[in-house]
Amino acid sequence: MRKISTIIVVVLMVLMPLGSAKAQSVNFGGTTLDNYIIHWGDLYNLSFTTHSYGTARSMAMGNAFTALGADMISASMNPAGIGMYVESDVSITPMMQFTKSPTEGGDPYYSSNTPKRDQEFNDHTERFGMASAGGVFSVYRSNKALTNLNVGFVYNRIADFNQNTLNASFDNSAMISMANIYCTMADVDGMAPNSEGRLPFGSDPYQWGATAAYKNGLINYNRDAQDWFVDRIAPEATINQFSSVETRGSIGEYAFTVGFNFIDRVYVGASLGLQDVRYRRNTFYGESYNYPENNYPSGADYPYQLEYMNSMQRTNISGSGFNFKLGITARPVDWLRIGVAYHTPTYYNLAMRYDIDMWSATYSAGDNPEDYTIMPNGYMYDEAYSGIWEDAGSYSWRFRSPSRLLAGVAVTLAERVIISADYERSWYQSTHLQYAPVDVAHNDVIDDVFKGGNTVRVGAEGYVLPFLPIRVGYIWSGSNMREGFENAIFTHPLPTTESIITAGFGLKFNRSVYLDFAYQYSTTRYTPFQTYYAIDEDDSNLDIESEIYQFKTMRHKAIITLGFRF
Repeated sequence: MRKISTIIVVVLMVLMPLGSAKAQSVNFGGTTLDNYIIHWGDLYNLSFTTHSYGTARSMAMGNAFTALGADMISASMNPAGIGMYVESDVSITPMMQFTKSPTEGGDPYYSSNTPKRDQEFNDHTERFGMASAGGVFSVYRSNKALTNLNVGFVYNRIADFNQNTLNASFDNSAMISMANIYCTMADVDGMAPNSEGRLPFGSDPYQWGATAAYKNGLINYNRDAQDWFVDRIAPEATINQFSSVETRGSIGEYAFTVGFNFIDRVYVGASLGLQDVRYRRNTFYGESYNYPENNYPSGADYPYQLEYMNSMQRTNISGSGFNFKLGITARPVDWLRIGVAYHTPTYYNLAMRYDIDMWSATYSAGDNPEDYTIMPNGYMYDEAYSGIWEDAGSYSWRFRSPSRLLAGVAVTLAERVIISADYERSWYQSTHLQYAPVDVAHNDVIDDVFKGGNTVRVGAEGYVLPFLPIRVGYIWSGSNMREGFENAIFTHPLPTTESIITAGFGLKFNRSVYLDFAYQYSTTRYTPFQTYYAIDEDDSNLDIESEIYQFKTMRHKAIITLGFRF
């Protein structure tokens, strides 16, 4: 059975309103912490979507397809649109995505003369992926009240997590070293080495960071005083700090859809959506230690002096979910379509894997009182790897994402121009953790922080030639957070508002073959964040905090759809 200490998530209506704590008086958080569980911020990130992926045609028109229909995206938005197909259709939509996430509030990660070959991390990614693929098949046609019955088997990407963020800060006080964070955590959690001075990685991965810090010499333990302390970093040291968070993965939905067409006026559809979740977060953190004018402390006072420490935490979340969608679209007159769809919550079952690796270099400036193995250059090198922790099977995480209501209207002008608009309401405050292998207060925090979110999508299509449609669109998603939380500091940065500009065109080679192209540019803003913080509720003089950073993500997407109708 999994053993792990209780985590208390506290909502503080101050600069650092949220953080998990192992003791009542200290709240810990930041991107370097709380990676060993599925955080409530992860639940929100896995739930956040503006339905911006699909076919090249739908993406070029801002995915304003709740009423428009007759597109593969209908399976994931309004399945009534599947009933609008008048013939069978298969298509595939690959895409290239270029993402950049510049960070504000810190220093450049690399100096201007750092060769690219020496730059291990960057704040941009280039990824190839599949936006949509599938087929819709007409299985019944008649001149009766039920005019058409179509079925669809469609894959649509729902969310994408591919991005990098970097931040750096130089010449900081030794008092805000990550070593001080680990000392505080070890103290409040009652950690102690065994009688032989060993501290193994135990059954509580919350403690693994402090354990790795001990194995690398960042922190030490006074058995008589039963207290943790730092003895390899002198108070006069200045610290350069570096952090990188790389996230990868996506959520894809496999939709099994049926659509009905009644006398070309009323369309009804239903979908079963099976979602595949792949989410990976690699959190790198490093420190280097310097002294003014190379005035290093004496070997008598500090026989061992840290040169640098680096750590890498890896969190992998994978699993599946399912939901149902119902929709109806009415076409009272030939030029007008009105659509409504409801999405049930998606019910997810998730497995999580976590590990941490830390390595360091320490200079032996004294007479080596502990008799460590010292290299000829005077340094000793340490590394500690935790092994992999896994929550799976009966210890999987289960949660439900928000339900959604979509409404749309589309008009056709002179049989050459289509204008479409959507409104979507998502109840993010209803995101609910149904089971966790640890005791967490995620649901209370989610209810306090989030509210219903609004998304608006508009699009237009016009034929300049019978075989050449031109398309444009726009998507806007407002903040899903209650007033006062948009600029709060959370353990992980969370997306707030998103704006997407779209454009594209199509080519119809003949009655059966078509090729569509699209381009999207999106900007997503995130809440500010810190690399780490330890807020002491009783004495603010004991607070340990990194600088505050903020970033936005800018994505360029190039999309192409090849389709066949028969």
